[in-house]
Amino acid sequence: MSNQQLDMFGDSAISQQNPLTARRVGFIGTFKNRAALVKRVKEFGASDKSKDGLTRDTQILVMGSDVKQEDLNRLKCYEHDGWKPLKITEAELQEIFKGHYAGFETPAVAKKQVSLDMSYYNWTPPTLSEVDGDEDTGVRCSSPLVYGEDNPIYGLEIYVPQRPNADMGVICQLIGNFGGYANPEYYDETNVIMLGEETLKKLEQGIKDEIIIQIEKQYNRSSAKMFNIQFTSEPDFIAWVKKRLVKYPDESTMKILERYEKA
Repeated sequence: MSNQQLDMFGDSAISQQNPLTARRVGFIGTFKNRAALVKRVKEFGASDKSKDGLTRDTQILVMGSDVKQEDLNRLKCYEHDGWKPLKITEAELQEIFKGHYAGFETPAVAKKQVSLDMSYYNWTPPTLSEVDGDEDTGVRCSSPLVYGEDNPIYGLEIYVPQRPNADMGVICQLIGNFGGYANPEYYDETNVIMLGEETLKKLEQGIKDEIIIQIEKQYNRSSAKMFNIQFTSEPDFIAWVKKRLVKYPDESTMKILERYEKA
């Protein structure tokens, strides 16, 4: 729609199918007149839920100046979970108001879409002053799995992908000896994903094998709103087991480790 048409017919001429139509719009940062912008996007057909701030299902995020670090951290967590709003500036929003719609399209319904890479394996969550587990508005970013004096896998559901020509029962026994629950399949309840050496090497090169692709598909199709998963590798786990056995010898675990290394 041209500016001339807008001048001629006023707001009644605003297209019912513009980039803001039925979309949830959020605002973070500083604006000259935030209230006026919120009102204006609703006049353009944006969802009544459009408001100041950021939510998990925000589809279009207008970013002003001096955005608080807390808001940026929350956005980072949401994007990690697969909720990635279209980020625009106030100047770009004004372009939409003028009828320039190209490049501002978004899906009609907010939908999570995780694409796994090494940033997920090396993920360190940002600091948030308010962290909770509410699936609609909360943030619960996963923390890295750290091997140390404590046992980081005790009581956790651990997905151990099957590897060709490998006795996966041995690695599962080792995990069980340390109180973890090893599963050959990835479930919504999975806490940790233990990647094999080959899968990890490919991921470092930007290559996704069928294991990574399957994890993506299952999470993206699930009802889960948070990718609250920790990653580790089989080599790192084995290295930790060896160090622990030096300090805390255990005959049963040593025998399983010997079977693992001979496999």
